[in-house]
Amino acid sequence: MLMNIGFVEAMKRYDYQCAIFHDVDLIPEDDRNIYSCPTQPRHLSASIDKFNYKLPYAGIYGGVSAINKKQFHELNGFSNLYFGWGGEDDDMAKRLSMKGYRITRYPMQIARYKMIQHKHEKFNEINPKRFELLRTTVSRQPRDGLNSLVYTVQEVEELPTHTRIQVLINEEDLKLV
Repeated sequence: MLMNIGFVEAMKRYDYQCAIFHDVDLIPEDDRNIYSCPTQPRHLSASIDKFNYKLPYAGIYGGVSAINKKQFHELNGFSNLYFGWGGEDDDMAKRLSMKGYRITRYPMQIARYKMIQHKHEKFNEINPKRFELLRTTVSRQPRDGLNSLVYTVQEVEELPTHTRIQVLINEEDLKLV
């Protein structure tokens, strides 16, 4: 849900044609890893030190990814139902596949990232519903995403390098999906 909120709020500020979704704990190692949107969605973080610079599995689309505005709208964005750690990126990979998109990647020696070590936080626990949700991606996609996004902006802080937006999410609104 927060990825969709970030996308919507960014589009209110400027008509961006490319969206980069970036885990905060990943630092790029190679400046040839260009943050742009080619014709197909791109998985930018294909080679992470935590995974010995190898893909943990073939269909991964998490970490750092790029997608153009038109494609993101066509997919209905990310699912709004994933809370905690895990599953939202695999759900997005399924959405991409359903619409006939192919995930592209730079060569592994370019798509390298360092993951900042951190402990799992109590507010980011492993999502116990992630596998159940993944089984229903195809049926949920038309009604779970940008078109069902409900939130309230509480505070906006414009900073020199980024904009911090605090939002309120009502879990009751999610039961409508």
